[in-house]
Amino acid sequence: MNFLCPQEELISSYERCREIGIDPSITLPLVILNQEDLQKKIHKNKELIEAFHMSVEEDWVKGEYLFLLTDIEGYLLDVKCNTEEKKCIKDSGFEPGVSFREESCGTNAISMAIRLKRVVYVRPKEHYCDIFKKWHCIASPIMVENGEIVGYVDISTIDKKIADEVSMVIKLLAEKIAIEYGKRIKEKELNEIKIKLNDSQIKILALEAKGYRELDIAEALGIGVVTVKYHKRKIVEKLGVKNIKEAVIKAIRLGLMDLD
Repeated sequence: MNFLCPQEELISSYERCREIGIDPSITLPLVILNQEDLQKKIHKNKELIEAFHMSVEEDWVKGEYLFLLTDIEGYLLDVKCNTEEKKCIKDSGFEPGVSFREESCGTNAISMAIRLKRVVYVRPKEHYCDIFKKWHCIASPIMVENGEIVGYVDISTIDKKIADEVSMVIKLLAEKIAIEYGKRIKEKELNEIKIKLNDSQIKILALEAKGYRELDIAEALGIGVVTVKYHKRKIVEKLGVKNIKEAVIKAIRLGLMDLD
């Protein structure tokens, strides 16, 4: 299996766990969000959760694999698996809101992926806590176009070895989630901008994109140059950019206007 965690990284993780005072024999994760904080996390990561659901094939869920989604801090947001496996992980205390960081449940694939910012495979014997001693886990960052990590996805099995091809599946799954997430964020941003900008401002943006000067825009729309200047200031303010050129670039990127 590719992506095995380097031995020196595992040893460093074990040392951190000992320094924190994690008992290897814990039977439940130590850190879990209260319901109010969990709901805030779920709301904040709504598009990521939707992308996760869209990306995990239903046929995969029927098998023996567990698919886990966490936010950037390692808090579990969602799980997809068959009913039997879902009961098993729930009995182990792994419900939405649980933290996979070292201070919660010791060395694991998600905690190491957070630390190393790459795909990591951790075998049962390599986990620090007994709670994971039957788990085979491989986790990957979910990285969007600009290189930002927005969460982590993990594929695990309990008491069953992970097939070698899963090392490719996890990379493809992380990429698919990132693409779906990007689409949703873009759609959300576009809808918010459409609400913010009025028809005149959208028309001014379109004419700016075509290279019209302020006087030309004023004549084309039958308004004064002062009004054009006012709307341009409001457009820059509403789109959260530095100038009208950046506003045009952002509008084109979001598909807000048709240049034909």
